[in-house]
Amino acid sequence: MDSKQKKSVTSRSSFMISTAWILFLFTPFLGGCKVTKSFESDQNSTNNRWTIVEGGSSRTVSIAEMADDLANDDVVFLGETHLDHQTHLLELDVIQRLHEIHQEKGRSVIVSLEMFGRNVQGILDAYLAGEISESEFMNTVKPWNNYKTGYRPIVEWAKENQVKVIAANVPSEIWRKVAFGGGLSGLSDEERSMIAEDLLPSTVRYWQRYDRTVRGHGHASSAGSPEERVEKVQSLWDNTMAESVFEALQSSEGSVVIHVNGGFHSMERDGTVHQLLLRDPEIEVGTVHIVPTFDLATVVGEEVDPVADWVVWTAATARGDHSGSLAIYSPRPLRYLIDAPIPEQGQSLPALIWLGSSESDPAEELKRLREIHGPSPIIVVVEQTYSAGKGGEWLAEDHRIEDLSTLGFGLSQLRDHLLLQRNIQADHWVLAGAAQGAEVVVSISAGDPDWPRVWIAPGSGPGWFGMEGLSDPPDEPHSGPGIRVVTTEEHRSRWEMELKSRAQVGTPMEVRVEAVEDQVESRMHHLMGKELDLGPQAKNFRATNPNTPITKAPIEIQPNQRSMNSFTFSP
Repeated sequence: MDSKQKKSVTSRSSFMISTAWILFLFTPFLGGCKVTKSFESDQNSTNNRWTIVEGGSSRTVSIAEMADDLANDDVVFLGETHLDHQTHLLELDVIQRLHEIHQEKGRSVIVSLEMFGRNVQGILDAYLAGEISESEFMNTVKPWNNYKTGYRPIVEWAKENQVKVIAANVPSEIWRKVAFGGGLSGLSDEERSMIAEDLLPSTVRYWQRYDRTVRGHGHASSAGSPEERVEKVQSLWDNTMAESVFEALQSSEGSVVIHVNGGFHSMERDGTVHQLLLRDPEIEVGTVHIVPTFDLATVVGEEVDPVADWVVWTAATARGDHSGSLAIYSPRPLRYLIDAPIPEQGQSLPALIWLGSSESDPAEELKRLREIHGPSPIIVVVEQTYSAGKGGEWLAEDHRIEDLSTLGFGLSQLRDHLLLQRNIQADHWVLAGAAQGAEVVVSISAGDPDWPRVWIAPGSGPGWFGMEGLSDPPDEPHSGPGIRVVTTEEHRSRWEMELKSRAQVGTPMEVRVEAVEDQVESRMHHLMGKELDLGPQAKNFRATNPNTPITKAPIEIQPNQRSMNSFTFSP
């Protein structure tokens, strides 16, 4: 790749990936084992661990080819999903390769890590020099929860090979003091020295992406120009990491810095990359954006957005310590009940896929919906995630994202299965839900063109859905009509605020107010019935045989997608 060309790449990326649940389960480096070089085969551009694609193209390369290209840069940014197992293996592999290449050229490599605050640089240096034990090091620096499964292999390799490691970030206790204790003016001189001396503004585009994303962390976005937001914590992180990298280059002439940070800080050559280039635009920078996926096979041949010089899809297999537990990805059935009328020859059927409240009994829901909507549509009632067949919770509070991911993938697989097996009109079906089921429906379907018609009767305001991060607007507009929310006057304003937020990123949504609270769901069913055109179509179908058995068919969910938050299925 021409270095001049690759430096100018920018994009409106669709890779807004959550960092909540793909972690590292196992590593051979735990327990004090010696860290040795274990490169992936140089000849393979695709394997069962990762696929590497040139940004803005569909060209796949081997990790050796990517490393050879990155060896032309002064600074390499590895933009990660913090908790992904294969990501950390890839990072170590890249670092080892670049170290070997630059050793032959007489250049030293410096590793820079977002995960350590500047205040622990001394103790980190002492540990790397063998002056203190690992237990003393760990007790003093108090690393991230997933340090052992994520970053310890890199640090141990650096220690073994006498490679300097930079603690690049703002100490957590200091940025928290800035955020909640009155800003920079509330810091002592010593505390202020832990933050970049010069705070330079980020781009407008960066703050737009930030404002959409922080909803997912429960934060309110801040208005203001980039110049007015230089003292915001996000700006402090980017400026400080950039200054740390810049100072490392200056203090060790001829060295190369490999900086590991969350992907948001370096995608689109923005954030920390932008801040570094403001300090010295002559620095040659290479960027890698790493994205966990559940199906490496499908990314081969697909063009990727130019969010980085190189986009690496890693096999999402496991996660390490997050909220006190570890996990692996494994199949889980999505159970549902179906009542399908028999169409006349040549006729296709309308369909309703339904997610009810936590208290609802799926079998009773199926009967109730048949009474409401008559003999015409196929009716599918999805069982709750934690159900014994008589109701249960859709989501567990401590791993909502995992549950939503599983449900999203399962519903997509169910949709494709019905289209293939039941002769449903592709443009004549509805995904709908009430109460807790409505929250799942709206989260899964928002902005997804594969769910063009969605109805919900949530019974409350947006809740956690109103804090979800927002992706960039799609390249192709949503065909609509999108999500229709039937609610009461009490909750109207909150849903209308959500409507405005979603509209900014191309998600069509309507809010309809039903004055009487106990009639909200019945009103929604009436409107859905009109949309499915059940009256005129009813005569085209034979009435359902009351003796026809209800099929309970579990669909086994298999890993098959490249994003952790949205899932599709290819039969």
